Amino acid sequence: MSAATERLNDILVELPKYKSQWETNVSSPYVRAYDLAVDNFQKTTKAQEARDRMLAELFVFSASVLTGSIMMAAFATTSLRVLAGRAALNVICNNNLNRTFSVMHAAANSKVVMFALGGVLDEAKKLASKQVTSAAEKLTSSAPIASAPTALNFKTRIDDFIAINHVCVHEFIRGVQQDNTISEATKSRLVDLVGQTPFCNPPESRRVDENRLSQKMELLFYMSAVLDSDKLVTYAPSTGGTAGGIGRDIEYSKKAIPQLPSASDYPKSISPRFTGRPFQPYDPGQRVEYDNVGSVVRDRINTLSRLTGNSSFYPEQNFAEKLLIDPTGGAQMAKAEQIINRLSTDARPRQLTDVRMI
Repeated sequence: MSAATERLNDILVELPKYKSQWETNVSSPYVRAYDLAVDNFQKTTKAQEARDRMLAELFVFSASVLTGSIMMAAFATTSLRVLAGRAALNVICNNNLNRTFSVMHAAANSKVVMFALGGVLDEAKKLASKQVTSAAEKLTSSAPIASAPTALNFKTRIDDFIAINHVCVHEFIRGVQQDNTISEATKSRLVDLVGQTPFCNPPESRRVDENRLSQKMELLFYMSAVLDSDKLVTYAPSTGGTAGGIGRDIEYSKKAIPQLPSASDYPKSISPRFTGRPFQPYDPGQRVEYDNVGSVVRDRINTLSRLTGNSSFYPEQNFAEKLLIDPTGGAQMAKAEQIINRLSTDARPRQLTDVRMI
């Protein structure tokens, strides 16, 4: 048996250990953190609408922001279809994931392949293109995965993702090993490349601080709710009223705002214009209104914001103000987007094999 073949065999022997390390040290604690975040989120949010939010969406959202490793980033890219109907979060998730891959110069069309074969792709395609293509097909031909907002569902989904990547790396190595057209020198070079892949570089010990990660996830859930809270209201004063008069406005429509607060086309307030026409003396104006998440939720957001290295999210209020006044406005919308981007930057891996404490 040649030296290159022996080295390839050695890697095959190690692959199950790598798989177990990814499951034990990243997947399991990540999902336990999610479960704790959901539990705290549901205890804090009292409104039925808040409790019934699509937690499956929120998991994918947090996975795409708090990547921590190329594995979680690649997993999130396969799950983004869950967010298809939510324009603002879809933009954030795609933006954060693209930054994750671009900072590591991972330019592959399939981001999923980057986890299995990251360091191999560019050079291995020149040395063993057939084997790379055949192995990658194992990843891209899998059936769509049903999604549900339970920790068990996400645990099995992530573990399936790791297992499929295990098969992909195994198929690649076997293909190289059995291909007699590849020289021994090339096989040795491919062994070196496989050693650089993310899959073959799992964390040797647990790298996820579950309690801290759950706090960040829970805060992201609330930031998602804040970004969803703004509504564009089209209105005009009733006949004989004044624009903005309490109880006098006629609302023609109220709809969600898909743009992010930082977008140049984010809606601005426009006062109704007096025309003097009979029966419709005003051209409608527009204003931005916000859903009230409640004082208990606002207190929890402030706590989590401070625990995760940010300042208080909402301004200080006395007891009466908390009950009567919802301070949510443009400043909170902008801050929610900033917190999402900050958490993403802090969690972003710096290279393909990096697994950051998250």
